[in-house]
Amino acid sequence: MAALAAAPAAGQEPQAALPARAGQAAFAFPAARAAAAGQLNQVFDAEAAHGALVTAPRMSEKAPSSARAPGDTRPAAALLHQDLVVPIPLETPAYRRTFKILLSEQDKTDRYDELIIKYAREYRLDPRFLKSIMAAESEFDPKAVSPAGARGLMQVMPTTSAQMGVPASRLNDPEEGIKAGAAYIQELFKTAWRIFHLQGVRYTDVPHWLMQRVIAAYHAGPKFLTRSRWFASTRAYVRKVVLFYQSKVTDLRRPASASRELPAFAEAVAPGGTLY
Repeated sequence: MAALAAAPAAGQEPQAALPARAGQAAFAFPAARAAAAGQLNQVFDAEAAHGALVTAPRMSEKAPSSARAPGDTRPAAALLHQDLVVPIPLETPAYRRTFKILLSEQDKTDRYDELIIKYAREYRLDPRFLKSIMAAESEFDPKAVSPAGARGLMQVMPTTSAQMGVPASRLNDPEEGIKAGAAYIQELFKTAWRIFHLQGVRYTDVPHWLMQRVIAAYHAGPKFLTRSRWFASTRAYVRKVVLFYQSKVTDLRRPASASRELPAFAEAVAPGGTLY
């Protein structure tokens, strides 16, 4: 759930979450780096609500070497490609049933495709990624309200929506809810791009390890962009979003008045050659 000042609701858990796997974290961040998330993290503290953290699984391949300047202690993206929040998930029978049901209700799942494409282009996002977050958060119900108070298609907290320029009273409006969620996701990408020094890379070209971190941060708070351990509930949420992303549920089938194409590179990169 998109939240700055409230923990994600337990009601957002996938019904068919796989058990968490334990393993060693591939990379440990210095404590100082967590501060790089800036003001987004000032009031968010999910640990009190979620309990113990779970160590990330370690992938088998080695990280590529990366030339580092003497004394450079910044986290290197090359060291993080193997530090996924969850292993690449496979569909379980329960998820397959869920996807089958949703695919039989395309009037529901595809109703907001044009708005998804509109705001994906405005905020330089992958529209399928935006639709996957929506599917995991609300299953396309604009009237959804979580026990913690998150609202709308993207389950954005009122405090967060206000910071994104969308009044809380408008979150159940499909367009305003999508706008608030897309704006918040872009803020997470901006923060990640500053932390990992990815200037000049489009958000639509995000590597999978960072895609998972943005999903985790949407659920549990921006400081989880730089964590090597996550709550079990956050890992289950990341698994759910990734499975939706891989499924046909998040195909964009109704681009009647909007282009399916991703933003051109010139639209995603600022004139100086870096993003924003």
